[in-house]
Amino acid sequence: MNWSPRVGAYLPEVWRRAASAARGLPDALRTWRRGLALVITAAPQIFALYFAVVILLSLIPVLQVWILRLVVDGLAVTASGVAGSAPAALALAVFYALTYVVPAGIEPIQQTLNVWLEDRAVAEMDRRLMDAGNRLSDLVRIERPAFQDQLRLVQDAVLFLPRLTAYLQLGLGAALTLTGMLLLLARLHPLLPLLLAALSVPHLFAEKRLQESRYQAMIDRSRAAREMNYCARVTTEPAAAKEIRVFNLGDFFLRRFRSRFHTAFAEMSRIRLSHLRISAAFTALHALALAGGFWYVAVQAGAGLLTLGDIALYFSAVIQTQSRLQNLVFWFGLQYEILLRLRGFFSFLDQAKPSVALPPPDQGSQAPAVLVHGIELRGLHFNYPESVQPVLEDVSATLPSGAVTALVGANGAGKSTLVKLLTRMYDPIDGQVLLDTVPLAQYDLHSLRSRIAVLYQDFARLALTLQENIDLGALEQNRSAVKMEHAARWAGADEVAAALPNGYHTPLTRRFQGGVDLSGGEWQKVALARAFVRDAALVILDEPTAALDADAEFRLFERFRQLVAGKTALIISHRFSTVRMADHILVLEGGRITEAGSHAELIATRGRYAELFEMQAGRYR
Repeated sequence: MNWSPRVGAYLPEVWRRAASAARGLPDALRTWRRGLALVITAAPQIFALYFAVVILLSLIPVLQVWILRLVVDGLAVTASGVAGSAPAALALAVFYALTYVVPAGIEPIQQTLNVWLEDRAVAEMDRRLMDAGNRLSDLVRIERPAFQDQLRLVQDAVLFLPRLTAYLQLGLGAALTLTGMLLLLARLHPLLPLLLAALSVPHLFAEKRLQESRYQAMIDRSRAAREMNYCARVTTEPAAAKEIRVFNLGDFFLRRFRSRFHTAFAEMSRIRLSHLRISAAFTALHALALAGGFWYVAVQAGAGLLTLGDIALYFSAVIQTQSRLQNLVFWFGLQYEILLRLRGFFSFLDQAKPSVALPPPDQGSQAPAVLVHGIELRGLHFNYPESVQPVLEDVSATLPSGAVTALVGANGAGKSTLVKLLTRMYDPIDGQVLLDTVPLAQYDLHSLRSRIAVLYQDFARLALTLQENIDLGALEQNRSAVKMEHAARWAGADEVAAALPNGYHTPLTRRFQGGVDLSGGEWQKVALARAFVRDAALVILDEPTAALDADAEFRLFERFRQLVAGKTALIISHRFSTVRMADHILVLEGGRITEAGSHAELIATRGRYAELFEMQAGRYR
């Protein structure tokens, strides 16, 4: 009884919400069209067959109700003793039975087609997400927490949206069947189908409001959901398995998971309870409408205006109409949720574009194979998005062509950030990076990066074979097994290959049968080989020997001069045994270049570099 005021208070808003929905209809239809086009593109022939089966299964219940009327009237005639009526009644009864048998035979076909469509739709959505990832050619969006929250919603959508075909079948089938039933009820009274349908309109808007609230709650709780997912995975993933067990962190992450769970789902529980109350209220209204429909049929039958077949038809039509109306409301809620997810999915795809400035298509300069003038850093200022803390301030320096430049500085000084600017993962807030006197922004991005070989400090450990891990460094260049083996030998990865069960063809992960895990030093050799295999004009090595032992480091730099002959190289390292072999050294402190020169020159000035060198050298005396 307490629910009625809620429903009554909601009814005056129906027209206002209807007007609002009408204004948003064009955008909704465009989104639906894109969603259906995605499914159809994945498997057009299967979709056409599936669509035909859905229509057939949806029309059979209408035919079933109509035949029921004929069967009942036929049996009544037979019971009255009319000669020759029995065979006709029997034939109608058989035909009526077929309306149950045929759908039972077709439904397995429909389910199989639906599974095929879902599989292809998942593959198509994954392909489009991968394509979108390729278009995000920098890190400006990828490193933002808001992007990771959005990505989680999109990844959930990839699991949810392929069911679009099943929900299409549910809604289209209900709509077609409902249309047929309403037409049959219109024969009884033209206003009856309108009254029954009108009762569902407030319920539709209540479902719309619910789905909007649920989707917004998912957005608001995306961070908590990501943290839950992390807690659930970190206790079983190999990367953190040792620390989790040695430090007994299992209970810590379990408690953290529970805390985030309550944060993420408290609001969802409130929304679900509200939905339950409203659904119960509208269910009561539907029950009243059903009783009203029965009453009207009974009144007409009592007045002698209906045959027995008519009574059977209209009773069945009223029941199925109410059932389909409720199904349609349920379907509308699901479809609106899909619509919201589709908007998020397509918004992600549409926004997947570079954030760094790019020259117009086919107008970017081609990067040189060999640098003539080197690289100039001119007044660089940079801070990360959503942060006001400057990382680089008025950085000006030169990386001479054909020389090895070392960059040193404390952790957090901005060294790795400078590498991101050189590889155009970000653009500076102010200032320019010039390569052979041309600003980086004027180069074709693909051409520029094809001339840069990079070993990042947090290099990728790809779940591929050793050979593939190295070859990917020069995927688009003319590579050969000989070149790959040369790069492996320069980096010391040939020793890694010699110790593996299948040599270069061994998967570097225990996720796959026959794979192995490498140590940090072995992985660093593989990453070095991946950088060395590329025919690059600029070689950037960020902490290239951090995980190497002293012997491996010595042998690497014995060959390093031969490797970078004719190239321009930048090395970032905390090891002064590595730094001192450079032709030119830059000292980065507080986001600024404070010293520049050769090792001998900087030692002679007795500045910060000399201080750091003496501190490290003193440990070995």
